[in-house]
Amino acid sequence: MADSGKKKRLVTLVGLLIVLLLGALWLAGNVMQSSRGSRKDVRAQAGQPQPVVVKKQLPAPAGSAANLGEGAELAMVRKKLPQPPPAPELPPSAAPAPEPPQAADAPPPAQEEKPAETAPAAAAVSPPLPTAGPPDAQAAPTAPAPVKPEPAKPPERARTERIAAPFSILLSSCRDRENALAGLPYYRQAGLRPYVVQTDLGDKGTWWRTLTGSFKSLDEASHAKKAFNLADAVVVKTPFANLVGAYPSEAGAAEMAARLDKLGHFPYTVPGPKNSVQLVVGAFLAKPAAEKLQRELAAQGIASQVVQR
Repeated sequence: MADSGKKKRLVTLVGLLIVLLLGALWLAGNVMQSSRGSRKDVRAQAGQPQPVVVKKQLPAPAGSAANLGEGAELAMVRKKLPQPPPAPELPPSAAPAPEPPQAADAPPPAQEEKPAETAPAAAAVSPPLPTAGPPDAQAAPTAPAPVKPEPAKPPERARTERIAAPFSILLSSCRDRENALAGLPYYRQAGLRPYVVQTDLGDKGTWWRTLTGSFKSLDEASHAKKAFNLADAVVVKTPFANLVGAYPSEAGAAEMAARLDKLGHFPYTVPGPKNSVQLVVGAFLAKPAAEKLQRELAAQGIASQVVQR
């Protein structure tokens, strides 16, 4: 009896499990169908093309027993129609240019009366006919002689008198221009007014001399050398220079001096007659060296004159 009861319970349990399994399968199938339907709805909302239903009558296959009648049901065929391709975008250059507005017809030019051809203005006026009267009154008036325009006065050139200061103090002499320029701040701090002169020494080559001052005599230059404690300096005679201009003051010569400095020259001033200031460039022992610098200045648009210091 006990074994038969256990078998009944076992059979009942197995039957319940089968029922539960079948119910679970049924429920899963419904869930899958609902999910498929929702996916189709999502695709339709996303703008995917839907198949278009086209009703067409299919011809009967060859060898069939009978053809379809007029009232036969049309077969349902799902067919996806091709969509028209999007219109190509024209590049900006291909866009048709707007037609230029047509200008209104210009009115015909007014016809002006052309005066009779005449000679130049000077000859157009004919002298009046002589009338009876004294011989002086009958004489035809003579045209005044043409007045020649006065030529423009050239700018005032530098004075040509001698500066009379042929001596300088030679501070240093360098083979390179950069080395000569490097020593200028030192001399300026000592209260000197140095200037650099390019000097051709022939077989010895080209040197850059740093000089200062313009003195009337050897004694005056030597005294200045001792006053500035320039033990290594040498008094040299450099009588030729290039005079650029005479000015009433140092301030008047400042503009031209700045222009010369910008062009790579080293201008300096010396006292001139009547309390004037003379702007000078260069200091040479021989006149040809000064003439060479004069040509260089002329090529740069600076007029100068070779003078004796």
